[in-house]
Parts: sequence; C-alpha cells; structure tokens
Amino acid sequence: MTSKNNRLFLAFPAEALAPELTRLQRRLALPGRRIPPEQLHLTLRFLGPLTQTQSDSLLKQLPKIRLATFELKLDRLGCFPRARVVWIGPSRVPPGLSALSDELAARCASLKLGPPHRAFRPHITLFRHDSTQELPPITPIRYRPSRLCLYSSTLSEQGPEYHILQSWPLTDDGE
Repeated sequence: MTSKNNRLFLAFPAEALAPELTRLQRRLALPGRRIPPEQLHLTLRFLGPLTQTQSDSLLKQLPKIRLATFELKLDRLGCFPRARVVWIGPSRVPPGLSALSDELAARCASLKLGPPHRAFRPHITLFRHDSTQELPPITPIRYRPSRLCLYSSTLSEQGPEYHILQSWPLTDDGE
C-alpha cells in the first residue's frame, strides 16, 4: 500500500445517493467537472501514503472502533474556493459522527499518523474545478451510510480514481 501516487483515506460511500446527487448536479449545471456517481463519498479521514507498518497497524485498529450508524441531513451547498470544489453537506453534524471522527483521530495519533491537515467538515464533493460562491438553497437529502471503507486514491490525467480496499459495516447499536 505504499506509493507516492497512492493515497489512502477512510470514507463512507454514497452510492445509494447517486441518483439524487446526479439530478442535483444536472440542476446546478455548474461549469466544473462533475464527480461520477460511482466516486461519490463522504471522507471521514484522509490518511495519505502509509508505510506497510502503519497500514497494518491501522487495519488492526479499525475493527476495534465502534462503528454505529448515523444519519445526516444534507441540507446545504458550499464551496471550498482554494480547493475549487462545490459540495453538499449537513448544517449540523450528528454526535455519533463527531465521536467517530474524534476516536479515529486519537487512534491515528497513536499510530504516529499526525493530525489531519484540515478540521473535519463532512461533505460530499459534487464538482471539481469550480469556485462558485452563489449557490441556491436545496431540498434536504437524508444520508444513512451503511459502511466505512478504506479507499485508495490514485491520480491520473482524468483526475483521482478511487478504489475500495476494505470495508466495515456500521451497526445499529448507535444513535
């Protein structure tokens, strides 16, 4: 799992939302590059390139984390101007997702992975290469992920390509 071009991250796939998000992308009709339906996801933690030891340690830690189900109300559009992405996300982060993010941060720190380069702000990227600031209000979309996945991101001339390497189901013993 080590390569300068191979970056790892943990995310919740959003394939169940693909029809709704694709309709939203069409309705917005922004000039940026649309994220294809099979690539839609909500990143929990970007990990970057890991050594084999770090990767093995992380894979031992993940099953020990309580992965409780949660639901997000994706009710706002936003833009990260520097990254030039337009996204959809929640106005409020449910406590279960915040707790999962905090626990994962603590476990990553114990593996000497370092802090994330940005504060956790859950979102699903809809467009790249766009810095639109004026976005319309939207009808909220409910999102209840069923699994957490370890993804590999490989850069290509067409942009990043994401591949699921492993996944863990979320359980109903949460909120």
